Amino acid sequence: MSAQMSAQGSPVPAVTRASALLDALAAAGGAPLSVSELARQLGLAKSSTANLCLALESERLVVRGDTGYTLGRRLVELGGAYLSTVDQVREFYAACRRAPLVSGLTARVAVLEGLDVLYLARYDGAQPIRLTANIGDRFPAHCTATGKVLMAAMAPAALDERLRGRTLAPLTERSITDHGQLRSELERVRAQGFGLDDEETTPGVVCVAIAVPGARTDSDTFAISATTVTTGPGGADTLDLQAVRADLETVAEALGNPLVVAR
Repeated sequence: MSAQMSAQGSPVPAVTRASALLDALAAAGGAPLSVSELARQLGLAKSSTANLCLALESERLVVRGDTGYTLGRRLVELGGAYLSTVDQVREFYAACRRAPLVSGLTARVAVLEGLDVLYLARYDGAQPIRLTANIGDRFPAHCTATGKVLMAAMAPAALDERLRGRTLAPLTERSITDHGQLRSELERVRAQGFGLDDEETTPGVVCVAIAVPGARTDSDTFAISATTVTTGPGGADTLDLQAVRADLETVAEALGNPLVVAR
C-alpha cells in the first residue's frame, strides 16, 4: 500500500507519509534513496516527497547526501530514549504469558553473583505444586540450569579465577561436585546453547535455561529458565524440552531486543 493510500484514512496524513518515508529508507539498508525513488515507492508527487524530506532533514531524522537521503542520527537518540524506559522484568512476565509452553510452567530471571545465581523475577504458570527458588533467593550456580548458562558465558580465565579454591557443595545426589566435571558440563552447554538442571537442585524437578545478553552495552548477561516437575500433568516426562527451549528463546528475543514486535 502506498503512503498516499495509507494517508487517506489517517487523521494526520503528513505523519503517516513521514513514517512511510522512514520505513522506505530503513528497508534500503543504508543505501541512499533519491527524492524521485522515494516518490515512486511511496506513490506521492515528487514535490510532496521533497517537502517531506526537507522537514525530516530539519529535525535530523534523515540526512541528505550527494546521491539521496539516508536515516538520520536523531533516530538513534529517540531509540535510545525508548530503550531506557523498557522494564525488562515487566516484559519478562508479558513474554512468558505469550509463550505457549512457558506460560504453563514456572519461569525465572537470574543473574550470576560470585558462584551463586540470584533470582530477580519469577513467573508462576499452572504448576500443580509451588516450586522452589523465589525472588531474591540464591542457589549454587553449579547446580542450576541458569547458573550453568551464565558460567558458560564467562571467559575461561575469569571462570577459573572464580572457581579457584572453591568447593562445589551438592544439593542432591545428582549435583556436580567436581571441577573437571563442571567444566565438561559447561562445554556441553556452550555446544548446545542451553543449560539443564536434571534434579540437581531439587529431587523431582527439571529446569531448562538459556542466556540472554543485556539489552544495553552496559548491562550484564542474565539467564531465563523454565522449571517443571519430572512426572504428572505438564511434567518433564510429557514435555518436549527442546520445544520448551525454543519457547524460552522467543521470550529471550523479546527481552534482548525490546524493539521486537510482540507475537
